[in-house]
Amino acid sequence: MATYTWTIEVLFTKDITKDGTTYSDAIIRVGAMLTGQSDTIPSISSSSYFDLDIDVDNIESNFISYSSVTEAEVITWVQSRVNADILADIKTGIESDIEFKEKVNGSNPKEDAEGNPTFPWGTPN
Repeated sequence: MATYTWTIEVLFTKDITKDGTTYSDAIIRVGAMLTGQSDTIPSISSSSYFDLDIDVDNIESNFISYSSVTEAEVITWVQSRVNADILADIKTGIESDIEFKEKVNGSNPKEDAEGNPTFPWGTPN
């Protein structure tokens, strides 16, 4: 299992004019990261990046200026834009990656003094 955290990586804005009103710096696109943190080994995590457009069709009823928006509000927008089935598939992938990393945690590559891989049958061509 994993504990999930959303972080906002980047916001894209643009002035939008609708019905004669201009909404300055309207957030129209968000880059967000969903990170799953291992519940058993805190140093292990896996992430997935989302690049989403924000619905501005009804901007006049729910506009929040760039200077006033909170991270929590943007995360809510992101969560509302991600299809539940797609999110479930992505979380499954994140958890599989974490499971793999937990399984191989502490393993070390077999290398020579210069950091080249070594094998019991000799060196690769």
